[in-house]
Amino acid sequence: MIEKKTKLLLSLDYELFFGAKSGSVDACLLKPTQALLRILQVHNVKLSLFVDAGFLCKLEEYSAHFPELLRAQKQIKKQLLSLCEQGHDIQLHIHPHWQDSYYDGKTWVSNTQRYRLHDFSTEEQIELVRRYKSTLQTYSTKPIFAFRAGGWCLQPFSQISEALRENDIWLDSTLFNNGFSDDPTRHFNFRNMPNATQWQFNEDPLKSQTPGYFCEVPISSVKTSPLFFWKLAFLKICNAGDFKPFGNGQAMQANNAYYWQRLSTYTYGPVMIDGVKAGQLQCALDALEQKKHNNTQTPIFNIMGHPKSLCPYSLRQLDTFLERNPQLMSITYQDIKR
Repeated sequence: MIEKKTKLLLSLDYELFFGAKSGSVDACLLKPTQALLRILQVHNVKLSLFVDAGFLCKLEEYSAHFPELLRAQKQIKKQLLSLCEQGHDIQLHIHPHWQDSYYDGKTWVSNTQRYRLHDFSTEEQIELVRRYKSTLQTYSTKPIFAFRAGGWCLQPFSQISEALRENDIWLDSTLFNNGFSDDPTRHFNFRNMPNATQWQFNEDPLKSQTPGYFCEVPISSVKTSPLFFWKLAFLKICNAGDFKPFGNGQAMQANNAYYWQRLSTYTYGPVMIDGVKAGQLQCALDALEQKKHNNTQTPIFNIMGHPKSLCPYSLRQLDTFLERNPQLMSITYQDIKR
């Protein structure tokens, strides 16, 4: 029996910050993405970007009145279209709080009271997804059919499935094994999901169904000790040079229980190239390849991240990881067949 090569899917969320300070397009999106591309070109690895389409809609809405936003909109479009020409992929990321957020002439003011797609009626969801996808399609030369929920707020999926179906979004890439959060704003429970790296489903992504209208390609998961998060907290407090993110904004704050859980017990999270988390890449890949999956398909190692959260350390770790694992077969969502 011929051993199948593991597929590598690098899927980053292309977005600003949603806390008190949104950060700039240059520092959070354009420059870190270009720095990442320089490494990927060396290793012939393709990138899939889940682009925050609500932000693009807001940019276009305000660009007629603010020259700096028109300039930012043009720069983003130039970067994303160039990525498509190089064989990279653009897909749909939705943070619907942009519906209630605005630009005050100096910065973006985020209103996250309606943070989840579920906070809108079905009719509003259908129109929102239609408009976001239509706008994003002008930034890509390839079809848009894949979705990642902002803040992993995917459940209950049955409440948003119609909006995705109506807009021909058939692939989801939000889940990660054993993911859980009881934060009131960003709650999800991905425990007991199928033991696979790709499957079909209908109304519940945790239940594999064949045939199914939707396809799930989960983010790979890694188990992390509380010591890791104590180290992460220390580095953030110290703002250590190589660990300082390129992005110049401020993230949303979760509730205290979210942080205490990570500082006091083992937790599961997505495999990421953000900051110090990039140091987990090799152990996460080794765990995936040692694991027996329920299907016969080639396993997919799906790494996520955010351009805004990259730093010199994470880029070096990714470079080392790709150099050490030339056997990985780089794919994008365009390579996944319905």
